[in-house]
Amino acid sequence: MSYQMTPPYRPIFNTQGPGYPSPSFQNIEYQSQTNLNTGRGYDPYDSSASLIAPSYSNNEAALHLRTQPQQTLSREKIWSWHIFSHTICVLWLAPIAALLVLNFKRQVIGASVWCPGGKCSADSFDANAIQKANRLDRMDHNALGALQFVSKALEVWFMLIATTLIYDVAMLIAKRGGGLPVGYMLTHLEFADVRNLFNPLMWTSPSPLSNSTSRGHVWRKTNLYLFAILATFLTILTNLMGPGTAVLVLPTLQWIDTAYVQEQVFNGIGAEYFPGGDKLSFPGCTNETLYEGGNYTCTLKVYGPSMDAWASIAVSSQRQSELPYGGLNLGISQEGYFDFMLNVSTTSIVIWVPLRQVVRYLSMDFTDFAKTVIGSDPTVPKTSLYNNSLANVLQRTGPSIGMNIQCYQGEMTLKEIKEDKFAACFSGWTYDYANYYTKCIQAGTGWGSNNTKVVTYSLGNTTNPKNDVNVTSFFSDKATFYGKGNDFQTGILSCFDAKSNCDWDKIFNKEMPPDMRNSSTNTAVTVYQSNSAPTRNSVIWCDQATYLGFPTYKFDTTVSSAANNIQLIQLNNITTPKHNEVPIVVNPYWHLAAWSVANGGRVDGTRPMARELTKLIPNLFTKWDYNNLTNDQTLFAFLQTYSHGQSMSLINYYWDPVSNPDKNIPPQAQGPILTRWITIHVWAFGLSGRTSRLGVAVVCSGAFCVLLRLSLGFFMRAKNHGPVELFVAALEHQHQQEFFGLRDKKDWAKVRYSIDVGPSRKPSFKPDR
Repeated sequence: MSYQMTPPYRPIFNTQGPGYPSPSFQNIEYQSQTNLNTGRGYDPYDSSASLIAPSYSNNEAALHLRTQPQQTLSREKIWSWHIFSHTICVLWLAPIAALLVLNFKRQVIGASVWCPGGKCSADSFDANAIQKANRLDRMDHNALGALQFVSKALEVWFMLIATTLIYDVAMLIAKRGGGLPVGYMLTHLEFADVRNLFNPLMWTSPSPLSNSTSRGHVWRKTNLYLFAILATFLTILTNLMGPGTAVLVLPTLQWIDTAYVQEQVFNGIGAEYFPGGDKLSFPGCTNETLYEGGNYTCTLKVYGPSMDAWASIAVSSQRQSELPYGGLNLGISQEGYFDFMLNVSTTSIVIWVPLRQVVRYLSMDFTDFAKTVIGSDPTVPKTSLYNNSLANVLQRTGPSIGMNIQCYQGEMTLKEIKEDKFAACFSGWTYDYANYYTKCIQAGTGWGSNNTKVVTYSLGNTTNPKNDVNVTSFFSDKATFYGKGNDFQTGILSCFDAKSNCDWDKIFNKEMPPDMRNSSTNTAVTVYQSNSAPTRNSVIWCDQATYLGFPTYKFDTTVSSAANNIQLIQLNNITTPKHNEVPIVVNPYWHLAAWSVANGGRVDGTRPMARELTKLIPNLFTKWDYNNLTNDQTLFAFLQTYSHGQSMSLINYYWDPVSNPDKNIPPQAQGPILTRWITIHVWAFGLSGRTSRLGVAVVCSGAFCVLLRLSLGFFMRAKNHGPVELFVAALEHQHQQEFFGLRDKKDWAKVRYSIDVGPSRKPSFKPDR
């Protein structure tokens, strides 16, 4: 019997083999899905149903429905899974928050990564310091390996969170957002693969097959593009989460500064004053002996050997440099516990000299540090912070003197202007070794300046006192220059005539060109004269510009252990003087203190520094090739640098105590605040590099994903269907020709399905092209 095609009906396809997958309407029979006798509808989820519904009586149909298994889950089970799932996600935030706190606080662990209770001392003063270091290194290797597993666990944990997040969003779109394209059905399984970023279906699937421009279609399309952006974001994030957490989980060896102690306010440098007034500067000297005619012989006992030691080192290094495998090394000098050297930079011609006063303060810091570490003083508590570090560096900011010294061979001319007022001129000066000028300075008290001073002394010759070298040290506020036919519009060239009447004050106040500016203000000149010179006016002279800086004095206490007894301090954060920076005033009496001689006195010729200079100077009265100095000229330059370095190192500075050294007090008007601290080398957490900051960005993005999924939980309070349920629903789905006429995978991926959930909570797919 045939029936009229009255809905509901279903097509029955009679295919003609595998080659004809498309239905042929000539071969379609329609069978009513409603039994005329029973009125029972076809249930596509009933496993007992056949393609053509069987005929039941009314009682049989009712009995059949009652005997089907119940699909509905209890509300308790649904909520238990819902809470458990989100709890697992939220718990991921706990270790992440702990890592962020440890890194932002820069938490110190100690001398080893595995340092429980802080008991991993690496005391550099211990006799077994090397054995301890080796043991700690083995512990570090094991601990760092274990932390790699922790990092991987956090990565896998987040992978689960990301998978559930993207699955929840996909289900939300499928149930409420107008359908999910086929191209996004497996995104929760594929998104972690980096190749997903280059999958064209990710960006073509949101476009519907129909070209509808209705508001609803545009909104659904926008939602799908946002889903694609979320999937792309999670692809990148999950692949960065491993290294991101590793950067935060793994501590690193870091140099960490302890608390800064502000104890001094700089109140001036003593360079412009007469040496004295501070007994700490010159042990064994008193104010009375220092001021009696400028007699500084009292410094000989302590600082005479340091001056001569530098001379011996210079001669030794010079001899070594003449060998095929040799070179020039800088010498060192001792003050207190430490040795120091003149700091020479390859980028600047300024040589920086540590002040002995600052080195003495650093020696006091070291004494207190040693008592703390060793525990030798019962009044000083033994602190584990320094014992539990691999290295400790004592640091202190303080003043330092920079010297720019250039030596020349030339002639000296004294132009007397009036009583005790002279212009002292020296030829041979150059700044580019191509153009040569004569430099003139002010000399004598007649200039009316307290800074213009001159001292004299001689270097004894042990063979013949007549061959002593006479030394004159000038300091002048002003200097001027002239060359052949060029006096820089000062008019000085016409002023050397005996009958000339020139305004010398105006001449010296004339501003010089930029290349000469540093050498025309506050300039110091040291002149060496010898009876063996070719003419009476022939001299070897050195020009010095002096600067003030505030570097950091540092000493690594690790080198004080048994492995290395070199107690050498270093200067850090040295600034190069600016091109137009004005040099500071330096009283030439500091040279008397360095040489341990009185003004007008004689330095004993048996002292190494005097002996070497008196031997060298007679050999220097020849034309200098500054691009190819002779060995004697090079040695003289070293000796001159060391002798002036000794003078500058003795200069003291003045300071006032800070009222409260434990607080941040802004710099006062009289000068910068000088601080001291200790830098420890320890394993610690921290955000010291770009990779660390990237790690923070990654885990914070992960935390955002957790909160996003938690917020989605308020919209999806019922349990989502799992992949198995959806897979079964896909197998049971009877297609409605939604793929009819589509031949390309790009079009297949655009077909959308919504998920309907019946009373039994069993999902079914509803196509939407």
